[in-house]
Amino acid sequence: MNTKELAIKEIVEFLASDRQCMLLTGTHQYNKHKLVMAILDQQYKNKLILFRTNSMQNLANRDFLGFVGLKKQPKVGQTITIENNYYQIDSFNNRGAWYKTLSDIDFAIVYPIDALCRNHNYEAIEDLLQYKKTKKVFLVSWTDNEPYDDDFNKLYSQHVIYDAEEEDLHYHNRVLGLED
Repeated sequence: MNTKELAIKEIVEFLASDRQCMLLTGTHQYNKHKLVMAILDQQYKNKLILFRTNSMQNLANRDFLGFVGLKKQPKVGQTITIENNYYQIDSFNNRGAWYKTLSDIDFAIVYPIDALCRNHNYEAIEDLLQYKKTKKVFLVSWTDNEPYDDDFNKLYSQHVIYDAEEEDLHYHNRVLGLED
């Protein structure tokens, strides 16, 4: 069972480790990145977090960042405060946007990674690991796209699973295709 408690424990251990990149998958489609954000908010203050997403237009949606009260879409590279930390946002589909965010980043959250994996295009992740000074990177799936290819598997050193099974069994089973 891949519960919230276990996922929290493993994410906190990752933060304390010398590992740089973690993959977070599971049936909690819209809550995995929110869990990472909540842990970072609880553990850190005044840190810079890059949220790299597929589309800037999705940000005010409740399932992305709208849950924190974003009323309108922030501009690429704009620094916004969410709880105890600062966020900058860019799009992994727009390489030009990457240069509008700072290079020295405490944490990066890449969500949802599904399109990157489906297209076998990991340039947006490699940028964080090789060119930006990113201390920790969280690669977060929306719906799991496993099996991941070997090139993707080389990018991360820890895999954490956060399923909805314990909190909402019917939702968990629907995501897995076990129910209609």
